[in-house]
Amino acid sequence: MTRFDHDRYLPIQSELDRAFDYPYEAPSGAFVFTNGGLAPLEDASILSGRTAVLSVGSNRAPVQLRRKFGDAAVIPMTPAILHDCDIVHAAMLGYYGAVPATAFASKGCDVSLNVAWLDDQQLVHMHRTEALGVAYDYVELNAGSVSHLPVSEAGGDIVPATQIIYGYNARSGVLDLGAGKPAGLATIPATNRTNKSLSQHEAATLVRQLTGHDDDRPMDVFIADMQGDRAARDAIIATLANHALFDDNPPWRIVPVSLDDVEAFL
Repeated sequence: MTRFDHDRYLPIQSELDRAFDYPYEAPSGAFVFTNGGLAPLEDASILSGRTAVLSVGSNRAPVQLRRKFGDAAVIPMTPAILHDCDIVHAAMLGYYGAVPATAFASKGCDVSLNVAWLDDQQLVHMHRTEALGVAYDYVELNAGSVSHLPVSEAGGDIVPATQIIYGYNARSGVLDLGAGKPAGLATIPATNRTNKSLSQHEAATLVRQLTGHDDDRPMDVFIADMQGDRAARDAIIATLANHALFDDNPPWRIVPVSLDDVEAFL
């Protein structure tokens, strides 16, 4: 039976850790977040009736699931590969000070991710945590864009290829590293990646340079300042609009969703 390193996947994080360690560590295989911890996914029937949502950034990680949903939540997670896309830094700054992730078309690039299987109530809450309609759009991925991997703990079952996969995509576009190229997340495994990868620290440094905040403040002071000042974050996001790239033909379509009460996640 799989044993999970809870100290690795469910660390105690400071507010600065939330920015510096983004997008956090996640198991490579299937698991269930339950009772504030991790358990093997032993019965694929637990996926029935839930919506499959591709996790491209911190939603992959148990520590983020615990933060968003609390210890009482039960959320199955299954491994998957996103095809012909890279996971790159978005042209924005999150409310916790990280330069967050989003998908961007990249022919031949395959990314190892996972899928969160959410019940109806969890899906609505996830929409709120993604500041839907302001920071992110809810999208339906094209058929064939995602391949589910065998869920060994579920007796070798494979999620049906016909399963519709949803996800979130940054409305701000992606950060232009230069010459119209995005920057991949160094901590997200990918094969055939042609984009240069940046660490979270390197991405934050680039954001500071592009927005005129490359002053003598240490990075931890800059992050703390951004965490405490929404107006300053909004100003940075507005400036980053001049350094954003957008997919001309992304492998997904936007799903209209009406939602209120997203202010807490901006």
